[in-house]
Amino acid sequence: VTSSGKTEIYIEIIKKILAKKLSVLFLVPEIALTTQLVSRLENFFPSNLHVYHSGINPNKRFEIWNDLLDSKNPKVILGARSSIFLPFNNLGLIIVDEENEVSYKQFESRPLYNARDLAVYLSKQMRSKCILASATPSLESFNNSQIDKYSLVELNKRYGDFEPPELIFTIPN
Repeated sequence: VTSSGKTEIYIEIIKKILAKKLSVLFLVPEIALTTQLVSRLENFFPSNLHVYHSGINPNKRFEIWNDLLDSKNPKVILGARSSIFLPFNNLGLIIVDEENEVSYKQFESRPLYNARDLAVYLSKQMRSKCILASATPSLESFNNSQIDKYSLVELNKRYGDFEPPELIFTIPN
């Protein structure tokens, strides 16, 4: 259900992961979506939030890379697909928001990859958790939930029990 409060749930889970001194990678399919989430996440994680994607200044990307290598403090990394390749030491959770989006696939240049699939692989390698989230899950993820490879959690109500907007259909003349 749209407006089900996924971001609120993410924030609560991220708080629990950070309390365990582990880092979180929060993947979004488009760079533009990072700007929407930054202000929300900065309210909760002002001192340990990094935003990483190909639109970030190369010097800043280098700083983030080095901070992840050197720091023992847990971080929240909000980024597009390229952030899957950052050097994580203590990764506790990967969130792949809108996991069904084709934007997670790198088609243009090598290496060709799917960041969603790499997130699942990386979480297994690092013994961390992975959340694949979407109102319309990919066929692969839905099938994996049906064969009990993945757990399926459904949010069937809007956050705060708000009523959905009224839809008015008009027929053009």
